[in-house]
Amino acid sequence: MNHLIHTPEGVRDIFGRECDKKRYLERKIEKKFRSYGYQSVETPAFEFSEVFSGEIGTTPMKEMYRFFDRDGNMLVLRPDFTPSVARLVSMYFAEEPGPLRLCYHGRVFQNNSSYQGRLKEETQMGVELYGDEGPEADAEMISLVVSVMRDAGLPDFQVSLGHVDYFQSLANEAEMDAETQTKLRHLLTIQNKFGVQDLVSGLNLREDLQKAFCGIPELYGDVSVLDRARKLTGNRSARDACDRLERIYEILEAYGCEDYVTFDLGMLTAYRYYSGIIFRAYTYGTGDAIIKGGRYNLVEHFGPKAAAVGFTTEVDALLMAIERQNIELPIADIKTMVLYPDYLETEAICFAEEHRKRGMDVACVRFAAGRELDDYRAYGERNQFGGIIYFRSEQERYAIDLRTKEVKELPVD
Repeated sequence: MNHLIHTPEGVRDIFGRECDKKRYLERKIEKKFRSYGYQSVETPAFEFSEVFSGEIGTTPMKEMYRFFDRDGNMLVLRPDFTPSVARLVSMYFAEEPGPLRLCYHGRVFQNNSSYQGRLKEETQMGVELYGDEGPEADAEMISLVVSVMRDAGLPDFQVSLGHVDYFQSLANEAEMDAETQTKLRHLLTIQNKFGVQDLVSGLNLREDLQKAFCGIPELYGDVSVLDRARKLTGNRSARDACDRLERIYEILEAYGCEDYVTFDLGMLTAYRYYSGIIFRAYTYGTGDAIIKGGRYNLVEHFGPKAAAVGFTTEVDALLMAIERQNIELPIADIKTMVLYPDYLETEAICFAEEHRKRGMDVACVRFAAGRELDDYRAYGERNQFGGIIYFRSEQERYAIDLRTKEVKELPVD
C-alpha cells in the first residue's frame, strides 16, 4: 500500500513558500485582469465531451480524462478553458450587445504522455473578450499580456505576434489540400526552411506562390517584417493581415509596450478555431510559451456567432520561470506564533484574538512537556513564521524575531 502516499504520474503537491509564491502570483494576475475591467467566471471541472470535440477543443480525445455519469453520458475533465467559457457565454450572455470581458482561474487536466515532460494537471488564468472585432481589442490583449509578464517581475520576455490569415490566404490561393497544409504548417512551426523548400518545390505552384511560401520562415523580427511580407505577395487577404498587425502595433505604441513585441508570420497553430491574430509570450527558463492566445471562432458552435479574442496564462510555467531566473517575489514570513504553557491558555487565546482583529495572522501553539524553546524556533523557521510571542509565565512575555534572532521582553499589559 506504499503507493498510496505518492502522487500519480503527472501531478504534484505544492506547499510551503512555493505555495505562498503561487498564491501571491495568482492574486497579482487576477488584480491585473480586474484592472482592465474583466469580471470573473467559473466553469465546471468536467463537461459533456461534445464541448471539447475535435473542431472545438485544443486537446485530442485520447489525451482527455473521460468517464461516464450514471445516465451513460460521456464526460471529460476540462482540458482547456476557452471552449467552456464560450459555452457559458452562449448560455447566459447571448443577448449581450456590447463587449463582454470575462476572466477565469482554475485547473485543467490533460492525460498526455509522460515523455512530453508536462504536468497532467496545471493551473491556468486567462481572459476572453467577446463582441469586439476591432484591432483595439487585439491590442488590449497584447497590452494585458505584457502587463502580466512585467508585473511578475520578469526583466526579459518577448511577445511574438502573427496572423493565421497570412499563411491561410496563400494556401487557399494555391488550392492546397488539408494534408499538405498540415505538413507545411508543421515545417513552418519548427522553422525548417529547407523542409519547406523541398515540400513547396514538389507542388507545381506558380513561381510567386513558391517564393511566398519559402519566404515565410524569414518573416520574423520587428515591425519592418510586415513590409517584407507585403512585398512577397499580391494576395489581398494576406496583405490585409499585415495591415491589421501594423494597426495593432500603432495602438500598442499608445500603451507603451511596443518594445516587447516581435512579429512572426511563420507562427502557426494546429488548432482549427483560430481566425485572426495569434500570439505567444516567452521568457528564459521554460521550453514553451507561458502565455498563448489569439482571435477565434468558438461561440458559434454553441449559439449565435460572436467575435472573440483571449489568452491563457500557464501559472505553473510562469512560477518556474521566476524561480529559474532567481527573481524574488515579495513573500514575507509575517505570521506570528503565540507560544504558551497550559495554565496561560486563556490569556494566550485572548491575545491572539485581539491581534487577529487588527489584521495579524496568529497561530496559538501550546508548549508541550519535554520540548525546549529551540524546538519551537526551528518549527517556526520551517513553517514560515516571522516571529514568536512567548508567554513564559504570568509575569514574563517575550517577542522573538526569527529572522534577526532578536529577543525583546514585552510588558505584560
